[in-house]
Amino acid sequence: MTAASRKKVLIAPQHWGLGHVTRTIPVIRYFLNKNFTVVLASSGAGSDLLRKEFPHLTVFDIPDYGITYPSRNMFWNMTFQIFKLHKAILLEKMAIGKICKEQNIDLLVSDARLGAAQKSIPSVIISHHLHIPLGSRIIEFISDTWMRFFYMQFDQIWVPDFGGPHNLSGDLAHRFKSGKHHFIGPLSRFRFMNLPQRYDLCFVLSGPEPQRTFFEEKILSQIDGLSPRRMLLIRGTTAGVGIPQSTHLEVRDLVTSEELNEIMCASGLIVCRSGYSTLLDLSVIQKKALLIPTPGQPEQEYLGRGLMAKSLFLNVNQDDLNLSKHVLEAMAYPGYLEYQSSSGLEFYLDPLVNKLMRE
Repeated sequence: MTAASRKKVLIAPQHWGLGHVTRTIPVIRYFLNKNFTVVLASSGAGSDLLRKEFPHLTVFDIPDYGITYPSRNMFWNMTFQIFKLHKAILLEKMAIGKICKEQNIDLLVSDARLGAAQKSIPSVIISHHLHIPLGSRIIEFISDTWMRFFYMQFDQIWVPDFGGPHNLSGDLAHRFKSGKHHFIGPLSRFRFMNLPQRYDLCFVLSGPEPQRTFFEEKILSQIDGLSPRRMLLIRGTTAGVGIPQSTHLEVRDLVTSEELNEIMCASGLIVCRSGYSTLLDLSVIQKKALLIPTPGQPEQEYLGRGLMAKSLFLNVNQDDLNLSKHVLEAMAYPGYLEYQSSSGLEFYLDPLVNKLMRE
C-alpha cells in the first residue's frame, strides 16, 4: 500500500485523568500495524503523554471538557457544569471536524469524547461507562438517556471488556442495549513481567483536578511515616511546583507506558485510583494495590467497592486514607490472581474495522 493510498485514522481520547489516553495506546498500535496513517488529538497532559509515547506521530490539541469534581456528589458536579459541558462538546465537535477535513481523515476513533462523531466519515467511540450508578433510578434514567443520545450518533461503540458473565465492568457496560455496541476484550498497554522488586511502594496519581492535587497532598503529608521504604511517586502531570527528591522517595512527572509497565511490575504494592483502565492494567500485571477512588466519581467508587467485596483489593476513601495503616492492610489482599486472557485485539477489531471501511 502506497503512502497516498493508505487510510487515515484520527484517534481522539478524552482527558479526564490519563486512563482514557493510556488505554488507546494498544488501539493506536493496532492501526499502525495495519498500515494506517495515524493522527492523534487530545488535551493537556493527555497530549503530552501521546507525544512522549509516539514522538513520530502528529498530535493535535483540542478543547478539554474542563470538568472539575469539587463535590463528592457526581450528580451535582455535572448539574452545575452542564452548560459548560455542552459548550465543550460543541467546541470539541467543531475542532475534530476541522481536523478531519484538513487531514482527509477516513475513520474516527474517539475514547469517551461524546461530541466527536462526524456524519461524513465512519465514527467509533470507545467506552465502558454506558451506565453510571448514581443511587437514584430517576437520576440514572436521565443520565443514561442523556449519554445514549450522544453514543447513538456513532456507528459503533467499542466496549473494552468481555461480553460474558465473567466481565470486569459489571453494570457500567452490561446494562446498555443496542445493536451498535461490541465487546472487544480488555484494553491494556501492559504485559506481565516477572521482575525483581525495585520499589516497595509505587504511587500512581491520576484523575481530574482538583482531586489529583488533593490526592498528591494527602500522600506527601503522610510519606515520612512510611520510611525507610523505597518509594516512587508518579505525579501524572507536568503542572505545579516540583516536589523535592529524597533518599527514600523518587518523583517523576510523566513516564511512557513501557516505563510504567516495568516500574509497576517491579513494585511490591501500587497505590492508585480505582479507574477502569487502571484495573485493566492491574489484571494483566497481577499486582497488589491499594485503591483510592476519585471523590465524586461513582464509577470508581462502584468498582472499588465491588473488588473489595470480592476480597481482591483494599478500597479506601481518600479522606480516610492512613498510609501507615492501609499499606499493611492492602498487602493482605491478593489482587487479580489470574488474568482472564483475551483472544487478542486483532480478533475483535479486524471484522469491525473492515465493516466500517466497506460502508
